[in-house]
Amino acid sequence: MRLGVTFDLWLTLIGELDGNQKSRERNRIKSELTYNQLLKYNEHISIENIVNAYNEISDLINNQHNNGEDFPFNQRICGALNLMSPGLPYRIGFEGVDKICELVDSAFLKRPPRVFYGCLETLKTLKASGLVLGLISNTGLTSPLAYKRWLTRENIFQLFTTLTFSNEACLAKPKTEIFLNTLKKMQVEPHQAIHVGDNLYTDIRGASDAGMFTAWITGRDNRYGIVDPNYSISSVNELPEVLEHWEKLFSTQ
Repeated sequence: MRLGVTFDLWLTLIGELDGNQKSRERNRIKSELTYNQLLKYNEHISIENIVNAYNEISDLINNQHNNGEDFPFNQRICGALNLMSPGLPYRIGFEGVDKICELVDSAFLKRPPRVFYGCLETLKTLKASGLVLGLISNTGLTSPLAYKRWLTRENIFQLFTTLTFSNEACLAKPKTEIFLNTLKKMQVEPHQAIHVGDNLYTDIRGASDAGMFTAWITGRDNRYGIVDPNYSISSVNELPEVLEHWEKLFSTQ
């Protein structure tokens, strides 16, 4: 029997260094890099407009995620550029858009999030126990390539059999397809898998609708009544004990 565990990324395994929902420092770097690059194309757009455009596109992404939708990273950047100035992506061309994408990713890599204490060791323990691990992440304004580079740098990438990023799959949690497609790549059946995440709607309800067991990380989402998780924990570090109980369910079958 092949048992699998899938993980949410943000606020489950990683978080911002300053403890905020979004990194102010990363946003500052991203906006300044964009401003300076646009000047090279004789595009004089204020820092305030750039910041507002990135914030607006981020809000749009979050709203669309709740509907199970996402779009490629470069398309998101084009959307932000259009908010800065209508027609801007066409004026700077494909190469210009690609350069802005590169700069936005560089801001993420220069000011990355942090891996929560104990998560790396827990993931290693679970993998060594024979469980198949997967990652399912709703992404913002960061490319899948940048995520993979950073996760490799943190020695996490290689622990996962499959990594699914919403802006690469063009699907987002809570859509059942993003869970089922990931499990298919992991070669694990939904009823033999458990998903771990902090968001009751996108993580817990989404995984439950896909036929998976669920482990909810408490403390960040208090919208009770959305769905009842199978397990509740305060951090990933409590997962080995939960999974020991979970695996016993299959030993009796």
